[in-house]
Amino acid sequence: MLLSSSTSGDNIDEESLERLSIHYPFNRLSRDARELYLETTSISRISVPTPLEFYRDYVSKNKPVIITNALNDWPALSKWSNSYLREQLHDTRVTIDITPDGLGDAVKKHKYFVTPLEEKMKFNDFMDIIEGKDDRKEIVYCQHQNSSFMTEFEKLHGDISELKWVKEAFGQQSPDAVNIWIGTAKSVSSLHHDPYENLYGVIQGRKYFTLYPPTDLYWLNQQMFKKAHYERLTTEQRIIDDNGMDLRDGSQFVIVPDTDQSLVPWFDHELDIDTDYLNPLNVVVEKGELLYLPSLWFHRVSQITTTIAVNFWYDMQYDLKWNYYQFMNEIIKQRRQNSPLE
Repeated sequence: MLLSSSTSGDNIDEESLERLSIHYPFNRLSRDARELYLETTSISRISVPTPLEFYRDYVSKNKPVIITNALNDWPALSKWSNSYLREQLHDTRVTIDITPDGLGDAVKKHKYFVTPLEEKMKFNDFMDIIEGKDDRKEIVYCQHQNSSFMTEFEKLHGDISELKWVKEAFGQQSPDAVNIWIGTAKSVSSLHHDPYENLYGVIQGRKYFTLYPPTDLYWLNQQMFKKAHYERLTTEQRIIDDNGMDLRDGSQFVIVPDTDQSLVPWFDHELDIDTDYLNPLNVVVEKGELLYLPSLWFHRVSQITTTIAVNFWYDMQYDLKWNYYQFMNEIIKQRRQNSPLE
């Protein structure tokens, strides 16, 4: 397949000038990806594929897709109302992420990568906050990702099941993790990516994803940030860091830098990353739909109402795709040191 080009003298001169730019290889990478394989306006929606079709047309191509009727056999679709979950789980203690503003695992003050405060609470107490029956100001999100559904929600295991065609497509391997997500419009997952093949099913509500392919890494302006976490603010805590920065976030939380001082590659959500070379794909996943989110795709996730979802993480294949991504990542790190993205 030939990529589009122009033969006029003016355009040749313009392209020659573009080639002199230090950004040119990454301009070309994003443009070629857009022309060769990306869906840039809407995501495909398909019925349940065969394992071969799923692997051949989507997994092997690292291409996202929504499967519209994949969850029809799950009792959870009809059962999982708030009242049902309360009845089944009531005093079961579950891990809840707590933040002052709903942004979990996010960059704060342009300096720190901050993870949420984690607390165990009774499920019905969590639901009281979700439903507005508890007037606390903090934002709670059930999103603990260490296979939380399997370890903390045993009473719901009979309501969902692993999808046989997915398991067969991945060579009969079991998922590395099965997670449950319960949150309101105030909860947002900041831009990130995962080294997993992600099958994300919405059971109640709807989810909004903004997706970027791995080839957009350069333009997303990933940077290194110091690790930190939230704690509740007390009079004994340090509120100023070594550089004089105020570590308080709101009236109830303080950012606590981790002692190991290691750095995390992440994206500052307060910085504008809009460029002509990004390839965003805005996706709405409705109740009963399943999103296949390929490994290494960057994604930001939100919802506009209380939403319940379950996802399966399958280990990605560390093959040539991973080699190319790591190669690109190292080149970008080197380029950033010499010439930051303007």
